Formats: sequence, C-alpha cells, structure tokens
Amino acid sequence: MPRTKLPTLPTPPLTPLTPLTLLPTAQMLPHHIVASVAQYVELSTTQTPSSIKSGNIDIPIPSKELVPLAAVCQSWRAVVDPLIYRVAAHCTSSSSPYTFNNKHLPKLSVAIERKKQHLVRQLYLFIDLSELFTTESLMSFLEFADNACGAMHSVYKLALIPTYSKYMWQVSSESDAAPTMDISTVMDRFFTCIRSLTPNARIVAASNGSSYRAYRGSKKDHDHAMALLPGLFPDRTTQLVVDHVSLSRPQVDRLVPGMLRSIYISGYKGRQTHVELIQRHAPWLERLELVNFTVHAIAKLTWGPTTTSTRLYPRLKKLCIASVVGFRTKKMRQPTVDPFPALEVLDCQSSFPFTTSVVLEGGQSHLRVLKLRMDTELFGTMEHKGLLNESSYKRLEVISLAWAERSSFGRQEHSERMLLKSFEVGAKTQVVFANRLTIPDFDLVLPKIRFMDTLRVLDFQETALTVAQAVVLLSGFPKLREASLFLRETPGDRSKRMPTAEEVAEFDKRFIDNQSSVAFLNISKTQFTNSRRAGEYIVLMTSVLPSVTRVRIDCSTRTRTERVRKGIKFALQRAVHRFKRVHEIQFVGED
Repeated sequence: MPRTKLPTLPTPPLTPLTPLTLLPTAQMLPHHIVASVAQYVELSTTQTPSSIKSGNIDIPIPSKELVPLAAVCQSWRAVVDPLIYRVAAHCTSSSSPYTFNNKHLPKLSVAIERKKQHLVRQLYLFIDLSELFTTESLMSFLEFADNACGAMHSVYKLALIPTYSKYMWQVSSESDAAPTMDISTVMDRFFTCIRSLTPNARIVAASNGSSYRAYRGSKKDHDHAMALLPGLFPDRTTQLVVDHVSLSRPQVDRLVPGMLRSIYISGYKGRQTHVELIQRHAPWLERLELVNFTVHAIAKLTWGPTTTSTRLYPRLKKLCIASVVGFRTKKMRQPTVDPFPALEVLDCQSSFPFTTSVVLEGGQSHLRVLKLRMDTELFGTMEHKGLLNESSYKRLEVISLAWAERSSFGRQEHSERMLLKSFEVGAKTQVVFANRLTIPDFDLVLPKIRFMDTLRVLDFQETALTVAQAVVLLSGFPKLREASLFLRETPGDRSKRMPTAEEVAEFDKRFIDNQSSVAFLNISKTQFTNSRRAGEYIVLMTSVLPSVTRVRIDCSTRTRTERVRKGIKFALQRAVHRFKRVHEIQFVGED
C-alpha cells in the first residue's frame, strides 16, 4: 500500500490513560496507523461514523474492512495493542445503558476473540441487577468466563459497576420481576466466578451509581443484592474502593486484618461498618481517603479501646478528607496524641475535622504535603501555637492554606496574613497554593512576601492578580518553573478598549530589565470586560517574562477559552508586538 506524505501536526500533550479515553491515545500515531486502528477497534457512536479525527484532520474510514493492524506491522502491534486492550469491560445485559453509551471501551469478548486477554490490566464489570437473578443470565456469564476466557492473571484492577435495564418500566409481569434463584446463592456463585477469573487483582472497586427507582424487583431484593456486592473482594485485595456501597458486619469480618493497604470510601456519611472496617486495618493502612464523612465518624476513627486512649495508624502516609458533613464541637472526644506518626500527606479538601491541633503539632517532623481548609478559629489557634512560623515543618514541600467554604466570617481581614504565612511556613517549600484569598490591595502585600529560592510551582488560580502584579510576583522567585494565575483588570478600570501603543511602551519600559525563570504558565481564569482585552493583557504580560515558553489557556468553559485565544491572536498581529520574543511562545488551549 503506497504511503502518502501527510502534513506534520502538533503532538497533543500526554495525558494519563483512563478507561474512558482510549481513542485519544491513537491520535498521537501517524495517520495511516490511526486509519488501521479505526478498523481494528469498535468506534464510539458519538463520533462521526464515516471518519475519525487525528489532530485537525478527519481521516475517512473505508467502507471495506482494512487488514488488521497486527497483521500489517509487527512492530506497531507491540506498541498499539497494549494501549487498546489495557482496559476492557464486560456487561451481563444486552439492554443495559452501558451498551449504548460506552462502546469506545473495548469489550472483553473482543479481546478474547482476538487473543489479547493477556494484555488486559483493568477489568470493568457492568452488572445489570435487574437480570442477574435469572438462571439464564448467570449461567451465560459463567459459561463465557470459564470456557472462553479462563483465568486472567494480568488483571490487577477490578471494578464492579451495578447498572439497570434501560426499559425497566415496560416490565409489568410480576413473574418476570421475581428472581428464579435465591439471591444469596446467585451472588455467591457469581462472585466465585469473578474471583477465579481475576486471581491476581489487588485493586478492587465497588460502585453503586444507579438509583433504586429503576430497579424492577422489590426493595427488599434490591437492598439484599446491594449488601452482597462487597462479596466481590478477593482474598488478596490490597486496595479497596467503596463508592456508595453499604457494608455488613460479616463482610467487614471477611476482610482479614493486615490485608488492605489502601481504602477509599465515599457516601453514607461514614456508617459504623465503614468506621469498623478502617479501624480493623488501622495498623497496616498506608493510604486513606474519605468522602462525605461526618465529623463525628472521622473523630471515631482515632478512638482507642478506652475513653482516654488514641487509636494509632503507624504506617499511614496519606490522608485525604473531602466533603465533611457537620461542624466541630469541643465536646467531641478528640485524640490526645498524634494518631498518624508517619503521615506525609494531609489533604483536607473540606473543613479541618479535628477540634484540637494535635495532628498538626505531631506532623511538624514528618509532613511533606499540607493542604488545609480552615476557619478563623483554627487559623488563630495555629498562629498562637507557632504552627505557621518559619521552619515549623521540617520536611514540608507543598503548602496550601485556604478558607473553608462555610467559613465566610473574617476572611478578608485575615487573608493577607494567611497569604504571607503560606510563604513563610515552609523553609524548603517547593509548591505553594494560594486559594480563595480576597486581598483588596495586593500591591501593599507584595513587598512583604518572602521570595524563596526553593519554590518551583506557584498556584494563584483562585486569587486574582493584575498583569503588573503577576509579573512582579513571578519574577521574585529565582527558580520558579510553573505558575497558575487568575488575571483581572486593574481595580477601577472598566474600559473596553485595547491598550494603546503608548500604554504598551510604558509597560515595557517599566519591566525592561525584568528577569524571570518561569517557563510554563496556566491561565485558569480571566476577569476583563471582554475576551479580546483579556488576550491583549496576556500578551502584554508574557512579553516582559523572557523565560516563558508555553502558556496554557484553561478558562471555565471551552467557549471562553477559545475567545481568549482569539484575543491573543489579534494581539500578536498588532504592530506594537511585531518584533517581540512573544511570538516564540506557544499559546495552547485546554486540549
């Protein structure tokens, strides 16, 4: 087959491979390879059926079937096949919504048919509970798994996602709705099959994203089935993800203490069985992530066997807490000693759940990443106890101090102090986040900031700056490499016109001897009277930062991003910027 020379396209930035973004990976390949891949895998119904996009070019898909890629080029086969079949899925129902919306996820049956099951690393099982409790559905899956596939030793991650038939309300016969087998028997046999299918799975996820109202069986059967879902867990599981799935006490007992190293639990506000599961594995846990837990449930995790003792997590290195429900109270029992003596990462994406500061005091010697959302009371306590002073944390590399969403009182009065403390608290800090800080006059704060030699990444994407303030801030850190910014108009200036040639010349003269080290900028938000003006000021700012090579525009919406990029293109065409180095900078969008 003759090869046609195609124009060179910019290579899209590399992104982590996720289960639902497999085809974009093929866009990094040459066009004739993409055309072959398009015939070698099933395409999503959301794409144009007659073509597939590679960069900015639509590649037509011939009506006749091409020779499979594996037979065309042996070397490309070794590269492409692991990407295509890295994640596979199996659905127990042909009428599930999954089969309509997720065709770009390769099917397990296709991988087996093409003898690629040894390349599957992650397996997603979409289980239709409405049809699972029939003998035909169960035996069909058992026959498929045992005869066609066998044990898949390469699978290390297993995810179970319950689904429901799309046409539930059309079923009116009670005999159709009733299961033909005992639910416990069905689930036990089903999970036995799954465990034999993936004997080496170490990461297990159980997620219940569907509502009860779509299920055609009785509520009792539905609750019973959902309670049995955690029976999927293999005996060798080291990482467990429980997303809106309840746990019973026998299921908690089934997970042998010492087996789990990582637990993620979301939903149900931290039920007693969830708390008991974490407590049972406390001596061995290395990572713990909690979403939508109550303050009381989080406090119970540190309760020891007696009222004065504290439960320790001696190996826990990462603790992430998000969406905390409730408020801290001093009457609540709190740890008396640091329950996390080896903690390296403390990431509170919601309100800090502990009333006392014992966790922060104990972490002064071992915390590397500290991200806190706090109220004015906690901020005052940390200042009083010297937890925000220079070198308070000996090993700190990343610091993020922000106000909790529910704490609005006193924010503006304390925001300046919080910002200065963010730069002061870590002597060896490499990353600083300044989030949700409202500072009326940032020019008065700039001279007080401690410009550290160690800082590599600066995140100001939620704290507004003018372009002049941004230039001064970025130029003050001698080894800064990356920065995220939120740019706004100069306070009081609501003009819609573009900066004149005299204003541009004055700005250039002000920063004529400016030196900087930052190479990459991310503009996360702009607040100007129009997008054209935003683009003008972005060009003006980057023209006096000689080290910048790449700027990413990533505003709140794709439309806003494209408008700002158009404003940048118009600005670069102006005569005042014609001979500047700014034309060498790569301005890219969110994709």
